[in-house]
Amino acid sequence: MRILVCPHDMQLGGSSINAVDLARAVRDLGHEVWVMGRQGPLRQRVAAAGLPLLALPERAHVRPSPAVSRAIAAAVRRHRIDVVHTYEYWPLVEAFLGAFVPRGTPVLGTIMSMGSLPPYFPRTGVPLTLGYGDLYEETGEVRGLEGARVHLLEPPVDTAIDHPVADGADAEVDVDAFAAEHGLLKPAPTVVLVSRLARHLKQEHLERTVDAVARLSPELPGLRLVLVGGGSIESELQARAAAANAELGRRAIVLTGEMADPRPAYALADVVVGMGSSALRGMAFGKPTVVVGEQGFSEPVTPETIDGFDGLGFYGLGTGRMPVEQDPLVGQLTALLGDEAERERIGAWSLDLVRERFALDSQALRLVDWYEQARADHPPARGRVGEAVRVGGRLVGFKAGQRGQALRRRTRGGRGASAQ
Repeated sequence: MRILVCPHDMQLGGSSINAVDLARAVRDLGHEVWVMGRQGPLRQRVAAAGLPLLALPERAHVRPSPAVSRAIAAAVRRHRIDVVHTYEYWPLVEAFLGAFVPRGTPVLGTIMSMGSLPPYFPRTGVPLTLGYGDLYEETGEVRGLEGARVHLLEPPVDTAIDHPVADGADAEVDVDAFAAEHGLLKPAPTVVLVSRLARHLKQEHLERTVDAVARLSPELPGLRLVLVGGGSIESELQARAAAANAELGRRAIVLTGEMADPRPAYALADVVVGMGSSALRGMAFGKPTVVVGEQGFSEPVTPETIDGFDGLGFYGLGTGRMPVEQDPLVGQLTALLGDEAERERIGAWSLDLVRERFALDSQALRLVDWYEQARADHPPARGRVGEAVRVGGRLVGFKAGQRGQALRRRTRGGRGASAQ
């Protein structure tokens, strides 16, 4: 098969990394695969995988972007693409309009992000893979499972790359060089968090982890948080870390910036904090992992708690964010950092779980089966055009609702300012 893969973006986020890793694994099964994207650090991963990269227009003034749809259509024609595989909602709609509606080229969409389905996504004709159980069930209910195929595809982990690192056993993962670069050579209890430093979904779990480690530091000599990533709220987190370090009188919170290969950080950890794919990668290194979600949620991933992650994936929603003094994350980190035997027990179990349930190779085999199913379907042109009209109508309503909400926020802000 000839497959075109369209990641959500070319930043170092979980969904986009998954897109490239799965593309490489499908290519290794004997298929021809192209990746399409803009500029961004993920291009290094695409190049390292030996995958051909096709350019997208650098600026999309509106989403869905007509220019992106045209670029996808041109790539489909030029490379005689059999299936277009998109990640997240806007690329799905752009490929739907550019490849599926006019040509009937099969499009398969993968959704790894949290939250409910937006109203504008295609209800028929485009099979979907969903990254966690609740969204899988919701999608089946909305679509009515007869209308289009819906599959569960949990985030994959390449266990050939992400795996425990014994001292000096992996030349590609130089933990000592990483530790020396960031002033971490002195042995100390270490919590690691690898994440995009973004406001949406991420801000709370980043701030809570910084605050929890700062709170614990007086009780655990030398305790440090290594925070890996870059993004829109990096300067805010740097300020938060600087304030915590000043109060503690030492460098307990360390921000490394973005890393194309964060494996040395995972390998250095005693405990990993994260959500989604970053939590799974920590587990692949045999590290005990605490999932920190939103609204005060946090939970270690253990044999006793794993069933609770089936619904929302490695994420969760609590009943409300609490002050750090009452945050359960503090107690969870205390328990893990204070019990080496428990860390080893949970770490070994975590590694086995990832190998058995989330291994990249087995996920790629399932994906190829779904590509073949998509190719076997032949929706008639009339049905494709009809669904495009319905998608367009829902998009107009969605955009109008967004503009209305923005206007109401500005109006409330103006009233508040004039009242002061």
